[in-house]
This record gives sequence, C-alpha cells and structure tokens, in this order.
Amino acid sequence: MAARMMLCAALLAIPCARAALPDPTALPAAPAAEGSASPGISLTAIKRSGKQRLAVIGGQELAVGGRYQGARVVRITESEVVLRRGAEVTVLKLYPHVEKRLRGQ
Repeated sequence: MAARMMLCAALLAIPCARAALPDPTALPAAPAAEGSASPGISLTAIKRSGKQRLAVIGGQELAVGGRYQGARVVRITESEVVLRRGAEVTVLKLYPHVEKRLRGQ
C-alpha cells in the first residue's frame, strides 16, 4: 500500500515539473534590433511570391514601400528587412543570433 501511495505522489509531481519547461513550439522572443527606434519590433518571416518578397513584422505582411509603426520598408533580402524612419535606419534580422560565414572558416 505504501508503494502505491509513493507511486501516486510521484505521478502527481510530474506535471508540476513539466509546467516549468518552456514551450518548444513557441516563437522565440526576438530582441529589439540595435539602434531600433521602436523596441520590440520583431521580424517573424520573409515570404516570396514570385519575384516579390513580403516581410511579416508584428503579424503584418509588408512589401517594399509598406509602413510599420511610422517606418517605411526600404529593402527586403532573404535574411533581413531594412526600415527607415526619417534619417534613422533599423535593420531587422530574421535570425539575429546566426552568423553566416563561408565553409571552412
């Protein structure tokens, strides 16, 4: 009987331990870009439709020339988006923590 009680207590403790683990399917919290006029702007995805590229920023799909929080999208590449607000330029990277380099270097 004592063994069953200990087993039940151990099984009840498992969900509590799992509750502290982060959700592996959740999108990572993107840090604000350096020099960003609006902290917390995050680039979620870059989509291609034929020759046109669309940036998904804060849940909005934007093409070159589109506006997000007062900043104009001036360039979309395969891995980053450049926003301009007046003279201020902000570069949002799709994978900010990934450094691309040539093979063997």
